[in-house]
Amino acid sequence: MTASDDFYVVDCDDRIIQVSDGLHESMGSFVGNSLWECFPRTADLFGEYFDDARESGREVELTTFYAGAAIRLRVVPAGKYLTVYPKRLAELNLRTLGTLAESLRRIEEELSAREPEPRDPPAPESLQALP
Repeated sequence: MTASDDFYVVDCDDRIIQVSDGLHESMGSFVGNSLWECFPRTADLFGEYFDDARESGREVELTTFYAGAAIRLRVVPAGKYLTVYPKRLAELNLRTLGTLAESLRRIEEELSAREPEPRDPPAPESLQALP
């Protein structure tokens, strides 16, 4: 199994119910717990993408910065479950000013390489007020 095969599965309440062997060491103790409680502030970063995958029934991919790394998440819905494939793209390196600058450049490239997918615009307020 390779790092690209790493995954975890969450239920309809975003509780982690399964982790792949490759993530067992880092996430195995979280099984049965809320993803959002195990990884603080992640609900704000990618909770809406999880909701979008559930509602649309389509795979969603996002690239973001969390815990010192640029990461890509591929979120695949399957019934009431979501299988999430995380991939670390670049990590912040604080050893020297030079390595910090280089790691920031790589992270910026990873985050800007992918334009966010357009989302449907919100309904005009006049339509939202209909009974």
